[in-house]
Amino acid sequence: MSPEQLVHRFIDAFNQRDLATIESLYAHDAITHDPFQPEPIEGREAILAVIAGQWTPFPDLRWELRHPVVASGSQAAYEYLAQMTHDGPLPMPDGSELEPTGKELSVDIGVFVTLDDDGLFAEDRGYFDATAVAMQLGLVG
Repeated sequence: MSPEQLVHRFIDAFNQRDLATIESLYAHDAITHDPFQPEPIEGREAILAVIAGQWTPFPDLRWELRHPVVASGSQAAYEYLAQMTHDGPLPMPDGSELEPTGKELSVDIGVFVTLDDDGLFAEDRGYFDATAVAMQLGLVG
């Protein structure tokens, strides 16, 4: 599968809440870097838990690819728009939970990925404006 096909399959599986397909796209020892996480998320199971954890506070979360995937060899980059409504409890870094606000959020996210020799996600790094997300949630002014 090409990097472009892998990204498209990943986004489709995410939007369908298909964890089995998402799991099949990650290497067992994959690593994810997320601006909201202080440390890298290591291992497929941990990555799946973080992905599935997004659907509780944002049950309507949808991703939309914004531009064609750019790929070269085992590297790829893509940008997507994440749109969601805060309708469930959101775990906060201090261990508390932010109760649902009903606020609609929209954020552009850029991702750089590296594939392993089997063509699976080995590492990804997502970039987005975390302060803008906090502002949309009403956490900062």
